[in-house]
Amino acid sequence: MAKGLVMTLGGAESSFTLQKLERSKLYGARRRIAVDAAGNPCVRAALTDDGRVLLRSGMTAQGYFDPEGRQVETASLGAVDAAGAPLSLVPSTLGVPQEAAGADPKELLDLSLTAVYSLAPESLAPDLTEQLAGGAVFRVRFNHRPDYRAETAFVLKNDAGYFALVGTPAPAGWLAPDAAPPVDDGGDDADDLDFEMF
Repeated sequence: MAKGLVMTLGGAESSFTLQKLERSKLYGARRRIAVDAAGNPCVRAALTDDGRVLLRSGMTAQGYFDPEGRQVETASLGAVDAAGAPLSLVPSTLGVPQEAAGADPKELLDLSLTAVYSLAPESLAPDLTEQLAGGAVFRVRFNHRPDYRAETAFVLKNDAGYFALVGTPAPAGWLAPDAAPPVDDGGDDADDLDFEMF
């Protein structure tokens, strides 16, 4: 059985199975397919700049190359921070109990959303059940697969069931209605467009 979301609240553990929600699952999907004169589906392809190689879908994802054209093994790739220091791989949180913290629902407005999961409860602690039914929102650390950064999941309940909204907090700075606008520091305007020339 696949590992799911496990969260603890006040020492009591609750677990859910996950199912990713996608627009196509909710509303269906339509595709426009180009066909040739015989009705066979066309396949997208591109020529290299010199016109010698025909690249079909997926061919450019088969390898990584350095500026000199040498192939780089996938195992040697990694991530670095802004200072160039290597980042450590963050393990998956699935199946691993994560401490839940109460969240203000307004925090969801500052979430850069990457995925939405429908949650099916396997075991629910009574306190968590009661609080979610009352409209509480909980925040837990979430990482579906090993990656170089963990995301945040907000767990909530509504009339349709339990859900986890996953993403990275990205708070926006807001100005008060009577605040003065930011002052331009007079940076380089050389690249600005002059609309009078149009």
